[in-house]
Amino acid sequence: MPISFAFDGDDVIWTQQFASPTVYLDTYAIREISESTQLTTRFAEAIKRKNGTWLLAPLSMGEFAVFKDPRHCAQAEILLAQVVPHIYLFETKPLSEEGVGGLSQRSRPRPDAKNLDWFSQRFCQVGSLQDVFQGMFQLVHDRREEMLECLNGAALPIKATFERYRQAESYRANAKAAPLGNGRSRQFVIAGELSRDFVLDINANISRNDALDFMHAVDAVDYCDLVLLDKAWERRVNGLRKRIAEEGVDMPIARCFSKSNNGIEAFLDAIERWP
Repeated sequence: MPISFAFDGDDVIWTQQFASPTVYLDTYAIREISESTQLTTRFAEAIKRKNGTWLLAPLSMGEFAVFKDPRHCAQAEILLAQVVPHIYLFETKPLSEEGVGGLSQRSRPRPDAKNLDWFSQRFCQVGSLQDVFQGMFQLVHDRREEMLECLNGAALPIKATFERYRQAESYRANAKAAPLGNGRSRQFVIAGELSRDFVLDINANISRNDALDFMHAVDAVDYCDLVLLDKAWERRVNGLRKRIAEEGVDMPIARCFSKSNNGIEAFLDAIERWP
């Protein structure tokens, strides 16, 4: 199974597998699916039937702090409980300039070792996988103010970087014309393409949510098979897919969906029909 805990003497050892189909839901996608009992059941059953993996990061769960209504966290808890153990906890990390295998080989998400060690200790106390992860979203709600500060701390440096670099005419020119296969790592190529709108339009507003969504999207598109983001990011990812096809580059990336044009149905159908 994708995530498990096992006793080794007095210690608990955690293991994770990143098994396809690997999927990612942005914050609003989690909310959209978890608000529907039917969609919750369908998503969980599809992931389990295909032995797939839901990629989760503390940062994406932390964004539930923006919702004042505690029912959103409660609904997300039910969704998570139905999918466990088919989850993979990963640590968001800075963009990597290096990539094993070039553009053709996907990066691997780094396990969130710190939180996994904490969950290992909790497993000692509760003894079941379902109970280990119970309350993850509720904790975010209980610490809303603290989490909002963390989100600001993560977003502001990215926002500042965009605003700094896009003032340089040479940087904008390179962003507009650089071919995909110019020696950059996969993550730098993906980041460059997904940030193109913000770089080329020096007057484009960059919100905190834009910066956080950018972080999520780069990781999700690099690591996963199928991702559910919002409409603007779906358009950007599809733009990258178009460039990959036009330039004939061997660079697999995630298929992206949004809730527009019945996208949630298409996303779930893609899981159910995998591969």
